[in-house]
Amino acid sequence: MKHTTTALLFACAPCVVSSFTNTGIIHVSSTTRRQPLSMPPLKDSLAPLLLHLQEMHDHKDASVKLDAPTTKEESSYMPYDLLPPSDNWVANSTRRLSRIDLQKAITKVKRFVESRLETDLNLFEHTAPIAFKSGTGVNDELDGSESKSPVRFKVPNQFVPRGITPKPLSELSPEEQEEAKRYAMDCEVMQSLAKWKRIMLDRLKVDVGEGIYCSSTSIRKGYKGDVTHSVIADQWDYEIRIKEEDRNVETLKSYVNKIWKIITDAEAWILQEYPSIILDHPTATFRLPKDITFITAEELHAKYPSLDVHGREDAAVQEYGAIFIIGMGWPMNDGSDPEEVRSPAYDDWKLNGDIIVMHPLTGYRHELSSMGIRVDSDSIVAQLKHRGMGDQVDLPYNRAVINNSLPFSYGGGIGISRLLMLLLRTAHIGEVQCGVWHDEHYRMVSGCGIDLIPDRIIDLKSKEDVSDDKAMHP
Repeated sequence: MKHTTTALLFACAPCVVSSFTNTGIIHVSSTTRRQPLSMPPLKDSLAPLLLHLQEMHDHKDASVKLDAPTTKEESSYMPYDLLPPSDNWVANSTRRLSRIDLQKAITKVKRFVESRLETDLNLFEHTAPIAFKSGTGVNDELDGSESKSPVRFKVPNQFVPRGITPKPLSELSPEEQEEAKRYAMDCEVMQSLAKWKRIMLDRLKVDVGEGIYCSSTSIRKGYKGDVTHSVIADQWDYEIRIKEEDRNVETLKSYVNKIWKIITDAEAWILQEYPSIILDHPTATFRLPKDITFITAEELHAKYPSLDVHGREDAAVQEYGAIFIIGMGWPMNDGSDPEEVRSPAYDDWKLNGDIIVMHPLTGYRHELSSMGIRVDSDSIVAQLKHRGMGDQVDLPYNRAVINNSLPFSYGGGIGISRLLMLLLRTAHIGEVQCGVWHDEHYRMVSGCGIDLIPDRIIDLKSKEDVSDDKAMHP
């Protein structure tokens, strides 16, 4: 989708400013986005740093070994509208913090949020799996499509002496083949802990109002990397036991407000700890709103009838700053597509939703969290039937829900890297997590001041730029 808010992308003083909003976002004419870079008035303490970044910008093309594209026609990998203009390189750069301080800030945010999850939501940390046995219904199937299916692998459970390659099955006798397959397991990489956490609540016999959280990392092979999406998904997964009579919108809103308070407090705290994150930066006055706005998917659809899903969410966060959309999964009353396709077996589609904010650098929608009251025996059957997955009612997990064998619960996930990207004001999710990015991705972002954490050696620099970087990050 071509974002309607591209005029807001990564605005800074070098661009021609048309207006300011009370959120601290600078609106920029799209016809003037790529004007030559000029330096705004700066505090003396920051001027040497930004002047050095200016010098690096002036000769950076010579240091790019991957032949970074300079025109939109040179790459079809990712829409250029998702990237900041290269002439804003100084303001885009996350190097207002050194690479070391950025990692320290990441750790501090994580500790802050985890501490507050424990105190504000009455949670305790639980160890988390990274894979499940296939065919149990416990893994998250996301939207249910094959493209979003989990990474699968086989565990042979055979003893093989070190350094010895086992014979292929075709070379074994029928008896040996049967023995080789006897204890083999088909497994899959965890995509989320939504259902597993509910099983743990039952196993632990937690009290009503008590729950668990896990710091989980999963692989989502079906997602194409861009500035906010990565095949590596990390989140705080949490689950809280509730009573059956608490399965209502009021309970949902109560927990959303508690989580929103943690997020806004985290923003205030980390910006006080590291004021250089926003010092003399165009987003310096931006803060998340104190209160989050609740809106149903139907209300959002009616309010912006001419826009598509992401267009509606963009428009809403531009107006409110932060929203929680209630009711994700069922089609609209007029028969149009749902606000988002959801798995039928964990959230009740009438009692779930997403926290979405406006990111101060990108200027468009930034999803932070999905959450909801979990399915009961009626809603899981109805949702499986709607998705044409009625044959899955007898999967062990689904049957446990239908038989009322699991506790009623409320749960969700808070995107760790998404939240870090917001609070630390980074331009790309790959600046706060180690993702897996295509070479073309590195080419496209390297000229925009985006400093991805690499999973391999990426030769983007000449020797003189390595010296420059050491001067930047002693």
